Amino acid sequence: MFTTRLNLIYLALLITALLTLFLAPQNKPVSSTFAEDEYHSAIWPEESPAVYARFLNTPDKPPSVHAGSVTQLDNGDVLAVWFAGSREGAADVAIYSRRYRADINKWTPPIVITDRERTARELGRYIRKLGNPVIYTDAQGGVWLYYVTVSVGGWAGSSITVKYSDNGGRRWSPARRLITSPFMNLSTLVKGSPVRMEDGQLVLPVYHEMITKFGELLHFDQQGQLLYKTRMTQDPEALQPWLVPTSSNSGQAFYRRAGNAPPRVLINETSNGGGNWSSLRATEEANPGAAVSVIRTHTGKMLMAYNPTSGNRNQLALASSTDGKHWQHLRTLESGEGDNEFSYPYLARGNAGDYHLIYTWNRRLMRYMRFNDAWLEAEQ
Repeated sequence: MFTTRLNLIYLALLITALLTLFLAPQNKPVSSTFAEDEYHSAIWPEESPAVYARFLNTPDKPPSVHAGSVTQLDNGDVLAVWFAGSREGAADVAIYSRRYRADINKWTPPIVITDRERTARELGRYIRKLGNPVIYTDAQGGVWLYYVTVSVGGWAGSSITVKYSDNGGRRWSPARRLITSPFMNLSTLVKGSPVRMEDGQLVLPVYHEMITKFGELLHFDQQGQLLYKTRMTQDPEALQPWLVPTSSNSGQAFYRRAGNAPPRVLINETSNGGGNWSSLRATEEANPGAAVSVIRTHTGKMLMAYNPTSGNRNQLALASSTDGKHWQHLRTLESGEGDNEFSYPYLARGNAGDYHLIYTWNRRLMRYMRFNDAWLEAEQ
């Protein structure tokens, strides 16, 4: 009897996923263009090479960490977030945060923003596990925290939950679940950074894993309400999109490879502000089925943090490009052996011509780096 019921549940989930895939809203006309500071290069004064690096947590407290994100506030403070617990997907996983205070040049101790129980209370629904936090500061100084929550099943059954702070991440609104699918709201996950549009809207790149894999853009108004979504990929080969505007209307998206895709970073393009996208194609850069992070630099180039091998995640590197298609290796940040893992990089531009990077270090530590263009371009 139990087996029969379980099969019925799986059948219902399958039908729901198929309905979601084929009956989801079609692409709508994009009502805005990319904000100029998302793609326009700025001239920064020459500086001496500068780099700073540190770990943001203590090993084994808790023992497993992953999926960091970072943003800089208008006052110069830096907020970093990640999830941590006894293991990925465990009931004790929480979203942690740590703040760099620019006024005293010091990092404050890590704190818990939310956990499974708190999120469940605020949403009024059962939450089995959570993960993949993405933090972002908007043009008005508000801070948005998007993260993945699962009520039933694995990560493919995810939905996205959002919290907002109007005081620099010191106090957060109750959790709110984004409704991105008309049928049970299953299988929407987040990893990449939001991008600001000229009219103040935000677009958030997300992805789906159930049955098939594809990317989407969620379009939000300035109050954080979801307006509509647009499909980014048709081929079921790409996960975890990163959107990089290249002009007011044009942009490129970079993906973690999945399924039968070649072991390369994948790319496609838009010429109408994210409304429509070209077919996926492989770049020359290796990808072992791992997340990448790509941003525009202050000098107008593109900067990518990625695992530069096709078989594992025991190396992490930076590369630059002028067109998103051809890349030049800049620096190897980590190089290990065997089961070493340096993964899930997340890049963000700083307010003073510098850059912030956070990544997972062997699933035990969160590694943070801050550097400038002079350091990127300096001979090693």
